[in-house]
Amino acid sequence: MKISDYPFTQEAAEAVRSRNISLDSLLDKSLFQSVRSRAAERLRGAVGGEAIPDGRASSESEQLFELLSYPLARVMVSCLNDPILLRRYALAEAKLAFRRMQHEKEGLVVLANDLGINPQGQGPWKIHFSEYIRAAHRMHSPKWKLTNRDLSEGYLTVTDVELRRLLEEAIREKVLKGLPVSVDERICQGLEEYLAPVKRDLEALAAKQKIDLGEVKEGAFPPCIKKMLSEVSKGANLAHSARFALVSFLLQINMTPDEVIALFATSPDFDQDRTRYQVEHIAGATGTRYKPPACATMATYGNCPGEDDLCRRIRHPLSYYERRSIMLKPGAISSAKEGQT
Repeated sequence: MKISDYPFTQEAAEAVRSRNISLDSLLDKSLFQSVRSRAAERLRGAVGGEAIPDGRASSESEQLFELLSYPLARVMVSCLNDPILLRRYALAEAKLAFRRMQHEKEGLVVLANDLGINPQGQGPWKIHFSEYIRAAHRMHSPKWKLTNRDLSEGYLTVTDVELRRLLEEAIREKVLKGLPVSVDERICQGLEEYLAPVKRDLEALAAKQKIDLGEVKEGAFPPCIKKMLSEVSKGANLAHSARFALVSFLLQINMTPDEVIALFATSPDFDQDRTRYQVEHIAGATGTRYKPPACATMATYGNCPGEDDLCRRIRHPLSYYERRSIMLKPGAISSAKEGQT
């Protein structure tokens, strides 16, 4: 296993420290021009939702430069401190590592141990349920739920493919942990040549994903929907129950499937084909048009951020929207007062 392939590991961090190469040297010396370019390449691949180019290194110097580009990329990400970029970057690094894992055999166990997962056997692997939960808790497909796995004496079985997927998720969380790091403004200014193209990419992404809600009265959204939209706009992945509630609500107030799909494009794990299938399924492509869950169900699944005054008088998010829409109409308040006189 080449440590330059997995620069987020403890062994990789120790190797970087042992070289005693200062950040100023990485920024200023022409020797490290390729390190700076590679670090910027890691970011730009993440912004575009594309895979970071592999950049597999063969010579010792190439491996060193690949290794050094990772901490420098973290510095660059921190200079920009954009929530969407942070999540996309972590996901892109995890996907790059996942591709490299396909070539690993004995090294796979070494990598797993570094990530706090200790697979036993030769494959299929035995993993303790506590380690499994840490890696799989954000994976929403039913097959990853602990209740759907075999469990014996605290251990469950995963296939070779599943182990790699669990490691990918563990890597994503490890990369994201601690970001953004504290960076002196002087350092960020010194990296402006490399940061400027990334900023332009981020601006283009934001412009592309911005949609006009038209006649949709966003001010009439209930607190739960506002909270979900805020999370999505920051690039967060919603839980399955929250995603279903949000999609079904927006479709019921006459947003089109394309408009709803565009909202989710900021999610770090956005898959357009899969998202389109799910949205169109909820919209009624198979004959059943789904409605959002009632307030009580939203609360049961932890999707209610707290009630406001109107919430306490209604039982469904759509009822909230209808009531609030009426209240927002010009003259609605004066009409209501006239009706009371």
